[in-house]
Amino acid sequence: MWKGMKVIDADAHMHEPEYLWERYVEPKFRDRVPKVAFMDGVFMVYEPDGKIIPKGDLQLRPPASAWAVLEEKYGEAYRQWWSAEIRLTDMDRYGWDIQVLLPTGNNGNFAYRVALTDLELGAAMCRAYNNWCHDYCSADPKRLKFVAVLPGSDIGEMVKEARRAVTELGAVSVRNPFLPVGKYLHEPEYDALWNLACELDFPISAHGEYRQRRFHPFRQLEGERKDDIELALRGLDHALGFPCDNMTTLGHFIFTGILERFPKLRLAILESNAGWLPFWLGRMDDHTHGRRLEYRLSPSGCDRSQARAAGSRSPADFRRSETEDSLGQLRQTFWTANLGLDLLLWMSTYRAGR
Repeated sequence: MWKGMKVIDADAHMHEPEYLWERYVEPKFRDRVPKVAFMDGVFMVYEPDGKIIPKGDLQLRPPASAWAVLEEKYGEAYRQWWSAEIRLTDMDRYGWDIQVLLPTGNNGNFAYRVALTDLELGAAMCRAYNNWCHDYCSADPKRLKFVAVLPGSDIGEMVKEARRAVTELGAVSVRNPFLPVGKYLHEPEYDALWNLACELDFPISAHGEYRQRRFHPFRQLEGERKDDIELALRGLDHALGFPCDNMTTLGHFIFTGILERFPKLRLAILESNAGWLPFWLGRMDDHTHGRRLEYRLSPSGCDRSQARAAGSRSPADFRRSETEDSLGQLRQTFWTANLGLDLLLWMSTYRAGR
């Protein structure tokens, strides 16, 4: 609790262990998983196998300077490699009631990327990651919650794993799926996932990386992320990537009618703050004229309806969020007055190496 209010950290991060795939992937698939060569800070670096990871592939990671501050910033949590127990200690120290945990970098996220190349292996790795999350959160399942990952290259496998993760493992959301090239979320075959999310009442978590192409206009200029300009451009790319990607994802769900066709479907828009939302809703309103006249609701009307639904429910229910804000009382006042919200969640990006 903080000043009498329940605090839900809607975007904390896991620190997946180096042994994740070795111990949790089902034995018959284990020899097909690219081996973890070493940990660079908190990120897994894989041995190129020529299949999933091309030979000579450069696996871009945060610069070395990112790791220099980890022990200073996280202290005992860093020294214990972010065990569930030390995480709960930090939550008690800072007054956080619940953390919702997402995968980090090319660690847990690697599973759904593999599924785009090898569905069978990727699906097994998604199961492995979600099983590990269940074990991790079992230290205190009332306070530690996780977002599941899905193999986006097959709707049947996605729906099967989403149902298992939510009903059997306790996942409270699933990541917005990565789809194969040429496939899009608004296509009818993906209605099965939106129907399941409505049936089981879990949100879809949009956490950047729209269709595998994060908005990083300076990526080629980042180089090895060592000199001042390279580091500055890396910072700018990261600052741009999440909000631009999430604006695209939100727009896709609205403009193609997904949210209108599935009025109970909810989105969690994560790691992009929320100051852009009033601007983006207004701009999308302006661009519906003459383009999609059959809208029952304008983009801003559609989003406001969902926001009111969130606000009418208990702040104690971590699954009732669709948005987050970390910019203080002024923006909270604007949101409450103009968007009808009385439930705001906060993000820490706890343990993501920043």
